[in-house]
Amino acid sequence: MNDLKSEPVFFNTSLAVKVTEYLKKQTYIDYNTIETFLKNNFNAKYPFGYVVINQFDEIVGFLGTMFSNREESETKYLYCNLHTWIIDKAYRFIFFSYSNTILSPIFEYNCTFFAKPTKSLIRLFLKKFDMKKLEMKYRVIFLLNFSNFLKMKKYKIEDNPLIVEKYLNKNDLTIYLDHKNLTCHKFIIIDQCDPSNNIFVIAIKKRKKKYFNVLEIIYSSNSEKLKENWSNISLKIAIKYNILFCGQNFLNEKESSIAKKTLISKDFKSEIVVKNLPLNFKFNTLYSEFVY
Repeated sequence: MNDLKSEPVFFNTSLAVKVTEYLKKQTYIDYNTIETFLKNNFNAKYPFGYVVINQFDEIVGFLGTMFSNREESETKYLYCNLHTWIIDKAYRFIFFSYSNTILSPIFEYNCTFFAKPTKSLIRLFLKKFDMKKLEMKYRVIFLLNFSNFLKMKKYKIEDNPLIVEKYLNKNDLTIYLDHKNLTCHKFIIIDQCDPSNNIFVIAIKKRKKKYFNVLEIIYSSNSEKLKENWSNISLKIAIKYNILFCGQNFLNEKESSIAKKTLISKDFKSEIVVKNLPLNFKFNTLYSEFVY
């Protein structure tokens, strides 16, 4: 147990087969959840994860790396969501002694990193890899407000793929196609007075606290407009997706698509870590484990 090292894992390789076998056998995280993450191949040029290997060439850990191409204000970025950290119990103590050796190769990529790790890993990322800790807010809101019933007619929600694609600009079309085969909802909120002034949304239903479902907004092409017209649109969303609550993760209020001053809403806080986050980058949880 004296040496640990890491190796990148690419799709369609012999190592990928061994990693799949390891992930199926481990008992720390439900494999069905992990498998859902690993089905993505947003950018096959980069590894879908790194394995931790001991001196006997046995796999004793795994860290998922979800690489993707992002575009913001016509500037292209390489983006990586770190997720699904697993280390066998027998190697957890020694891992911290070898963390530089194990994790340094991941940070050699010139890209933006984002992760929502455990507190112990947050301390490690801050201390040894110069990551920055940020506070992420999660807003959840009750959608039913029948006082807005008469305002609903201004907007229409359309999720027919053939129609949705026609409304999208180049950047949003790329995002749509990247997420086309995922189980998340992809729809356009059409302003019927001005059909060119629409909002593209990606959202997913999630079970929260085992008590209620939430439609979680992953991406909105125009957060400001959605927020400004929330009272006109929220009931429409509730009826369309048979949902009572809507939620969203964001770093600052400008990125939130959900109005703050509402009858029933609450903000929750959590810690994330980022590295090389560009200035004026509009944060969202696209291309990450939050889409599942």
